[in-house]
Amino acid sequence: MKKIAVITLWFGPLHDYFRLWTRSLRANDGYDFLLFTDQEIDRTEIPDNLKVTRLTLEDLKETIIQRLHVKPTFQFSYKLCDFRPAFGELFAPYLTDYDFWGYCDMDLMFGKLSNFITDDILSTYQKIFNRGHLTLYKNEERINTLYRSSKTIDAQAIMESKACFIFDEWHGIHQVFKEFNVPQYHKECMADINPNKARYTCSNIQNYKKQLFVWEGGQVKQYFLNGGTMQHRELAYVHFQKRKISIDDASVYTSSAAVALTSFSFVPLNQKVSAGLIRKYDQPNYMHFLQRHSKRLFNTLSKYTNKAAPIDRSLISKTIEA
Repeated sequence: MKKIAVITLWFGPLHDYFRLWTRSLRANDGYDFLLFTDQEIDRTEIPDNLKVTRLTLEDLKETIIQRLHVKPTFQFSYKLCDFRPAFGELFAPYLTDYDFWGYCDMDLMFGKLSNFITDDILSTYQKIFNRGHLTLYKNEERINTLYRSSKTIDAQAIMESKACFIFDEWHGIHQVFKEFNVPQYHKECMADINPNKARYTCSNIQNYKKQLFVWEGGQVKQYFLNGGTMQHRELAYVHFQKRKISIDDASVYTSSAAVALTSFSFVPLNQKVSAGLIRKYDQPNYMHFLQRHSKRLFNTLSKYTNKAAPIDRSLISKTIEA
């Protein structure tokens, strides 16, 4: 069985969904999750496969200088996404015992990853998935250094820029691996929730007029009404990005009940999912919709006053392929 380490960086106060994220880690005992953070974590409330290391943002910048030989100029932690493809080198001392390493976001709940990332896939591919919220790499020198080998994408320039290039996703490291014909595996087996919609709507897989995402028994499921009947499919994880999640019932962290992910809150489910339950919980959150689009407008205006981290999709390169 392959040993896999997944790295997460977090600086500043933790969100309420942190304990939901940690709860979903327990069902993935074949993975170790390495959290580097400046926050004090109560180790009695986290699973054994979550390894926490205290690290300040300034400490991280110094490590970047020493191990990557680049000069970080970022002021926003979001910029760290551009450093993710270099984690194999940046955190090398923590990865010596692992066959694969990767990175993930915290605004998600994992299902049973081994149902989607099999030993056969791990034996065949050097890179698993192409989205920043979860990507895995084979832990070997060629793969760990490939990010800085491209003839068209200047990784050092990206990392030393204050702008965000989204280097960890399709238009970045994916293109570098394509340049060198390294096998990559990607299957749309996760729910990537569109942050700009009022209801939970996926940006990458089929949606239904009435649907509900549920975490139950360590699995993530998409329940939906199709042709008048209730159906479901299992997913690797659900990514509920850029949403302010209100948790009114703390039992979602500890109870044996399933968890329904709604556009308003995460709630414990003490009953089986039914068509009526899907209709009840699949409701639009128009307040989120208005706040999200107001924030996007504000960020657009802020680019002209240097109050927000600019996003640059050019990747300092020639035109790239999809």
